[in-house]
Amino acid sequence: METKVRPATEEDENALRDLVLDFKEEHSRMIGGEKDIEPETAREEVRTRLECQDEGYFVATNKDPKRDRCDLLGFRRWKYEEDFYFSKTLYVRPEVRRSGVARALIRHFEDWLIDKGQEIACITCAPHNVAMINLARSEGYDILNTVELRKNLTSNPPEPRKEKEALGLNWKVL
Repeated sequence: METKVRPATEEDENALRDLVLDFKEEHSRMIGGEKDIEPETAREEVRTRLECQDEGYFVATNKDPKRDRCDLLGFRRWKYEEDFYFSKTLYVRPEVRRSGVARALIRHFEDWLIDKGQEIACITCAPHNVAMINLARSEGYDILNTVELRKNLTSNPPEPRKEKEALGLNWKVL
């Protein structure tokens, strides 16, 4: 599969909204929640960011040889704040994971940053997202400064997902 990465456009709004919705629901489950996200909330979020100058999306696509269109395989959300471009979110549809889509999104973002004159790339990732941590580490990223902490308020804590090994840290992971 050939993956192409490009800036998201208004024509991507509906498909991107669906991906953002999937990301938010998966992220909520990953951190121990069961939050249902309203499609209209995701739509407004995407629409706002597509119209904004200081944040936006890159989308990964492939050309489906059976159809005369491209499917969105994933996205990377970025934001410009305090004279620095940050990568805020990266999501790839589950059925195409481990096929190079996330890596293509990461490398495209890095090339884009170089074109903007930025010398450092930063990825924001929840500590429980072991797959993303492993991918980022394989691409040369190391821990910068943010760790999210949580406390389970029920008697049914989630099982650890190898965060400790992925992060390379020597502390208890809930």
